[in-house]
Amino acid sequence: MFDWITKWSLRNRLLTVVAFVIVLVVGIFAVWQITLDVLPEFAPPQVVIQTEAPGLSPENVETLITFRIEAVVNGTPGVDVVRSKSSAGLSTVIVVFKWGTDIYTARQLVNERLQEAREQFPPGTEAPVMLPITSAVSWLIKFALQSDKVSLLDLRTLCDWDIQNRLVAIPGVASMVCMGPGPKQYQVLLSSPRLLQYDVTVKDVVEALRETNKNVPGGFNVVHGQEYVVTGVGRVTSLDDLKNTIVTEREGVPIPLKLVAEVRFGPEFPRGDSAYMGKPAIIATVSKLFGADTLTVTYQVEQALEEIRKTLPQGVQMHPQVFRQANFIESSIQNLRRALLEGAVVVTIVVVFFLFNVRASLITLTAMPLSLLLGILILKAFGVGINTMTLGGLAIAIGAVVDDAIIYVENIFRRLRENRQQENPLPAIEVVFHASREIRDSVVYATWIILVVFGPIFLLTGVEGRIFTPLGLAFTASLFASLIVAVTLTPVLCSLLLIKARVVGRQGLEPEQESFTIRHLKASYGRLLRGALDRSGLVIVVSVILLTISIVMFPFLGRSFLPEFHEGNFILAVTSLPGTSLPESMRLGYRITEMLRKYPEVVSVAQRVGRAELDEDAMPPNFIEFDIQLHYGKRDPEELIHALREGLEKIPGVAVNLGQFIAHRLDEVLSGIRAQIAIKIYGADLDRLLEKGQQVEQIS
Repeated sequence: MFDWITKWSLRNRLLTVVAFVIVLVVGIFAVWQITLDVLPEFAPPQVVIQTEAPGLSPENVETLITFRIEAVVNGTPGVDVVRSKSSAGLSTVIVVFKWGTDIYTARQLVNERLQEAREQFPPGTEAPVMLPITSAVSWLIKFALQSDKVSLLDLRTLCDWDIQNRLVAIPGVASMVCMGPGPKQYQVLLSSPRLLQYDVTVKDVVEALRETNKNVPGGFNVVHGQEYVVTGVGRVTSLDDLKNTIVTEREGVPIPLKLVAEVRFGPEFPRGDSAYMGKPAIIATVSKLFGADTLTVTYQVEQALEEIRKTLPQGVQMHPQVFRQANFIESSIQNLRRALLEGAVVVTIVVVFFLFNVRASLITLTAMPLSLLLGILILKAFGVGINTMTLGGLAIAIGAVVDDAIIYVENIFRRLRENRQQENPLPAIEVVFHASREIRDSVVYATWIILVVFGPIFLLTGVEGRIFTPLGLAFTASLFASLIVAVTLTPVLCSLLLIKARVVGRQGLEPEQESFTIRHLKASYGRLLRGALDRSGLVIVVSVILLTISIVMFPFLGRSFLPEFHEGNFILAVTSLPGTSLPESMRLGYRITEMLRKYPEVVSVAQRVGRAELDEDAMPPNFIEFDIQLHYGKRDPEELIHALREGLEKIPGVAVNLGQFIAHRLDEVLSGIRAQIAIKIYGADLDRLLEKGQQVEQIS
């Protein structure tokens, strides 16, 4: 089959070149269109359900809400794992489905099951909400709002309404959560003495407020052929509307609300707060939709934020890069470009150094971009985008994709030179074909052996398979593409560029000889080979010793699921004692921020305490999370992490988890907890579980 392919290519050289030019153009266009992300979607389909129950303790939330939701969703087809968290006033249930389950079908099934549980919830419980479908690494960008002139409550209102409505309208944005004091409420603060003075009960006030805030339809009125809609408008639009609401009347005298209560704007009882660089701020988190292109959506969000920034009230500052996931992707793409350039330079130097022929070097270099672009086209055909793993596969393939072309070019170059020195040289095209055929089997076998070695990667399942399969696909696709280039385009280019090559000296055409490098390498290799054959026993013994040492050392090598990425940011999670108040956690966060800012590598620090409404990462007030932006300097990243941990260990009474965003997400998907080691203790008695947990903590 390969003989026929090579013959056909040599007979239709122009068509072959045009075909690969088309591949080059289409591949470049595909690169611009392919999706870009940090990692492939490694999390199984999951549905997150949050239920607000103001005033309920964690035990009551778990008993009255969480258990009932778990009971109805456990029987849903395709459910793999159900996880839950119950805190004061909030139930969070995470329903994880089996791989391959359609996420939209899963959400529909869960929504149908939730209808059964809603009627059993205690009074005052809000309807369960399914959070938007987000990516495994959902955080797209975070920004902060600060002002010395505008109150935090007004900043929160600005974030909740003006900015949020603008950003969630962008395709690819799943949600936006604002953290800080708020949201703004109409608040009625009753006065007991005044209620007693006017003989008004709390029930009277509640009923009056419930009845005053509504529009009532009145029907239609037709006059002289004209139809008018009659409506009673009673919606509250200002504080004065509430203040003048009639609660009741005494002896024909109306009693407005302002006589028995203070009416004002105020924030909801806070369950979360935030700060930026040690000062109070509103921090917003923009999350992307499942499968969205990270870079494209990021650029659109940043463009919208820039437009919004120009319209902000005077005195309001926006800090747009508290966290930016796209930095890591841009850095990875830049590294790949540099690797491609460096690979091209190295290959050029090596080929020129060995062959002393610029044309042969150009032929070899064509294999690199064409093989990689063909590999990207194959990735696109399989629905795989560009991410850290596929970039890794392409980077690994850079050195391998030129091997086939180098072997073909070197052998064809040598056979053409020998043919020219014959008294009756054969047709050049025939020489090119036979030279290609001569080393074809070796090239094909070597390529297939490498492809087979990567075969087990495609048998991985679960999270491992979702992460590493794209890497294997990128590498094998590029390597297979290099084989196609080698048996088709490389012989064609050799026939076009090398057939007429001559070595021209002062006296005209001179017989071609092997280059200086190859002559000396052959001589050196000949001496080395003869020495090895003469001492074959010693060579075998040394090889066995080295193999034994390698096998013995293997168990002592470090092991990790993924290498540490230098994302340019750290996520610091600090957990204090349960029951720690929100103000106390904020005070502790300010102290930690001050300590972190002393490190020259730290560019910015944003802290978030507790949770916001419909927050994907809902935590209690004793939990503090820091987003630390870094600019690596002379200090090694590992050394910086060690220094940070040493400083954090000096803070008493807290548990610290310092890592990077991707590592935290991986840990959470694998175990449901953002930690490298998770110990789960099951049982029905909470006191007994707490006792066992403390024992485990002491042992560890």
